[in-house]
Amino acid sequence: MFWLWAALLALAAAAFAAAPFFLSGRSGIERAATLRALYRQRLDELDDETRAGLLEASERQAMEAELGRALLGEFDAKAPVAKAPAAKASRGWAWLIAGIATPLAAVVLYLSIGEPDASMLSGASHVMRLDPAEDRIELDRWRALLGHRVQRREDDAGSWFLLGRIYLADEDYAAAAAAFERAHALAGEDPAVDFHWLQARYLAAGGRLDEGAAAIAERILAQTPNQPMVLELLGLEAFRRADYREAVALFNRALANPLDPLPRRVLTTGFAEARARLGDLLPAVDVSVTAKAQPPEGATLFVIARPPGGGMPYAVLRRPASQLPDTFRLDDAVSMNPAAPLSMAEQVEVVVRISRAGTATAHPGDWQWRSKPLAVANAEALIALQAELKPPS
Repeated sequence: MFWLWAALLALAAAAFAAAPFFLSGRSGIERAATLRALYRQRLDELDDETRAGLLEASERQAMEAELGRALLGEFDAKAPVAKAPAAKASRGWAWLIAGIATPLAAVVLYLSIGEPDASMLSGASHVMRLDPAEDRIELDRWRALLGHRVQRREDDAGSWFLLGRIYLADEDYAAAAAAFERAHALAGEDPAVDFHWLQARYLAAGGRLDEGAAAIAERILAQTPNQPMVLELLGLEAFRRADYREAVALFNRALANPLDPLPRRVLTTGFAEARARLGDLLPAVDVSVTAKAQPPEGATLFVIARPPGGGMPYAVLRRPASQLPDTFRLDDAVSMNPAAPLSMAEQVEVVVRISRAGTATAHPGDWQWRSKPLAVANAEALIALQAELKPPS
């Protein structure tokens, strides 16, 4: 749109500046008629451009007003004092040169210090919703636009970030990682940049976390300890190393988040597979949980092993209450605090709670079941419990 406006204003300025020179020999009536004809012709052209979709209605109105002001200025100008032909010609050429040179100089200056493509980027966040299969042409257009942009503005962190998103959508993972790295260097620590940079590096490395990617992951978790995608990547890396206990712990933390159905199914599958590979850790308590009625929509289920009567939990599981009925295992792999695992306890009680508030702290209206104290020290077999929840009376 910048170039369209620049061309139209340059032509309008040149036309009105040249008119006095070329019409200087005509009578006032002829000159006025010619100016009106030019004005009507330009309005017709604006109408054609509007119908063709080259101009918005608001832009057309603004340009019509500008042409009107220019025409009014011509009619209000004082009649020139008679001068010698040479003086007239000199003045005419001066007007013509000024009329053409001024808009051209403005364009050159803007290209030197301005941002002619800034208005084109005003809807750039839209690129984050483009689908490579359905929006191929639009995605390619943005890729070219942003690529040109970062060549001219190498310090534009936002454009580097959006370009990285396009590379990521196109599965050009190495290019995406490089673009996000550049955005990080310019913007500093930004969780959104780090999140996508980690993803690009992981995929570019064929599903492995190198030291640099692991450092990015730790930086994200320092700010958002339960970021599910980061925990999933770390869990997959632990699984690849056959560190199934660590994989179970990481997948469990990820599953404690509110998740869409598909990522939850993926994480649940990974959690179950890591559990199967890990085998039995003793002591451990298997809790089969059912509900006598449909739990409240959006409620959260907590399965907790804690000291009898209350205190800091040894192990915690958090899942959507809609997952019931199901069986949950409490052991050292899901310890609340690795420094105080279930295996260090003499006795525990198991609390199963459905919380409307979504917090582990009890609130009025929660559904709750609690076991009697269980001796877990030196346990040589799994302890199995049946917990049935019902709404409070």
